[in-house]
Amino acid sequence: MIIGIPKETMNHEHRVGLIPSDVARLKQSNPKHQILVQKSLGEEIGFTDEMYAQAGAEVLANASTVWEKSELLVKCKEPLEDEYKYLRKDMVLYSFLDLAYSKELAQALVDSKVTSICGETIPGPKGNYPVLFPMSEVAGKLAAQLVAEYFCTNRGGRGILIGGCAGVPPARVVVVGGGVVGMNAAKTLVGMGADVWVLDIDVHRVATHPLVIENKVKLLYATQEGIQTALKGADAIVGAVLVTATATPKVIKREHLKLMNKGGVIVDVACDLGGCIETIHQTNHDDPTYYVDGILHYGVPNMPGVVAKTASICYSNESMPYVLTIANSGWKEMLKMPGALMGLNAYDGKIGLKTVADAFKLPYVDAATLIK
Repeated sequence: MIIGIPKETMNHEHRVGLIPSDVARLKQSNPKHQILVQKSLGEEIGFTDEMYAQAGAEVLANASTVWEKSELLVKCKEPLEDEYKYLRKDMVLYSFLDLAYSKELAQALVDSKVTSICGETIPGPKGNYPVLFPMSEVAGKLAAQLVAEYFCTNRGGRGILIGGCAGVPPARVVVVGGGVVGMNAAKTLVGMGADVWVLDIDVHRVATHPLVIENKVKLLYATQEGIQTALKGADAIVGAVLVTATATPKVIKREHLKLMNKGGVIVDVACDLGGCIETIHQTNHDDPTYYVDGILHYGVPNMPGVVAKTASICYSNESMPYVLTIANSGWKEMLKMPGALMGLNAYDGKIGLKTVADAFKLPYVDAATLIK
């Protein structure tokens, strides 16, 4: 099979689809595989063209050649509008897609009839979304760092230290959602010395987390009363709500912002699927923030793109079982892997996720019918 890995084109997206050591694994699995990588694919994060060449890849000068020659194309983030022209029926695209947020991308997948496999919607054999999990961990920890950064006056904040100091209280940070993103954010915030509150609809699940058991965070129901209690006098919110393959529900409304301290900070990790804060909209790494009612909002959808070496190693390693199976046995065999069926996002002009197909009024295909 001809397998291609182009550079990402999203703003400040420096992750790579596969790291050199995994390219070597792919090549070793079948020496007949032809692996094409775009020149300077990983240069910015220490993965040189020489490393890819030594792993068995052919380094090509431009993205268009990689796209046009590839039978299996491996990316990290979804294709952007100027890449839609490369999608075609005889290609398998493996990438994160955030499909529930973009009707335009969903329509492009339908129009091109490409077969699209998405790592973020694969529950895996344990139901823990193995490809998405490390990206969520990275995003949660990074969100905590960003809160601390944007508290600083030179970044638009009101000049508070997240952990306080002797005689001065720490910042109060509310984490909305107690999943992988939320509890990794909470863990990092606690480590910084913040006063951390967590809101979730399933408090029994979150109650077994060590941070809760050890009374290092305050856990409240995500009801109106709980939201108001947590946000009164809060300095920051981390949005961390995820509903797989569905637009994120707006948990925090604009009216809630008045409960926060003026000059507060919002980092909504869920903005890649619409966000769980009513006032959030997507931004980019070059122009990441804006203000609503005196509260700084950060809405970058590809946060892990700027900690790309860490994120790429995680993404590549967790993607390899699925990429190897597609390359060596075909995408239908990959869908037969335990917990992999939901990985099919599009096939032959139809959407493989019913929630997305229904939301955008596009034709739907049941992946189970394709592998019988």
